[in-house]
Amino acid sequence: MTLNDAAMIVSIAAACGGAFYKACLAPLRESINRLNKLIDEQSKMISSDRVKIAEIEQSCRSAHHRIDRLDNLMDGR
Repeated sequence: MTLNDAAMIVSIAAACGGAFYKACLAPLRESINRLNKLIDEQSKMISSDRVKIAEIEQSCRSAHHRIDRLDNLMDGR
């Protein structure tokens, strides 16, 4: 094998590698980045929803206490 043959093999391998990257790996990387963004957005929404649910639960507890007090007042009459 001569130096010319080795250079040709290396250049063909590099061209195939570049074509593989462009055709397969670059779109895959882009899809993964989009999925990461979507996951981050979903995490933020879930965190926000958890806070809202906690606030609603607290409000319900307060309402139940008020209702119980009203029941006690009505039962006393």
